[in-house]
Amino acid sequence: MAFPKLIVFDLDMCLWHPEMFQLSSSPSKWNKAENTITAGSDTIRMFPGAITAFRDIHTKEEFRDSIVAVASSTTEPGYAKKCLSLFEVLPGVKVGDIVKHVEIENSSKTRHFARLKAATGIPYNEMLFFDDCNWGDNCAEVARVCPGVVAQRTPRGLTDSDWREGL
Repeated sequence: MAFPKLIVFDLDMCLWHPEMFQLSSSPSKWNKAENTITAGSDTIRMFPGAITAFRDIHTKEEFRDSIVAVASSTTEPGYAKKCLSLFEVLPGVKVGDIVKHVEIENSSKTRHFARLKAATGIPYNEMLFFDDCNWGDNCAEVARVCPGVVAQRTPRGLTDSDWREGL
C-alpha cells in the first residue's frame, strides 16, 4: 500500500465539533483529563477517528514521509488555530505540532489545494483529503478540479473506519 505524501484534513465537523462559528467565545483552556477545550460555555471535542489518525501519523513508520495539512473555510480562523495549538493527541504532542501547512480562509477548498500544491510541490495524485461535506460536496469539487486527489467524506466526523477507508 502506498501512503499519501500529503494528508489534508478539514477542521470543523471533521476533526472536531462543534463548528467554530457556533462557539460563544474563543477557545481558551484545554482539559487534559477529558481532552476537550473550553470556549466560554461551550466544549469542543475531537472525533475519535481524528485522534487515531494523528496518533498513527505521528507514531507509525509508514507515515514518516507524509506531511499533514489542514484546509478549512471557517469564518473563525483564530479559534481554529487556537484549537490546533491546544488539542493533544499523545502526551506532549499537540495537533499543531503535527500539522505542517495551514490553509484557513473562507474560500473554496480547491483554492486551498492549489496553494498546498504550490507550497509543498506534491502532485495532486499523492494527496488524501478528509472533509465532512455537510455544507457542500467539497470532496467532489476537489476531485473534479484537482484531479488525482483521493477524497474521503466524513459526514459524522472522522471515524476510525473513515480513516482506514481513506488510506
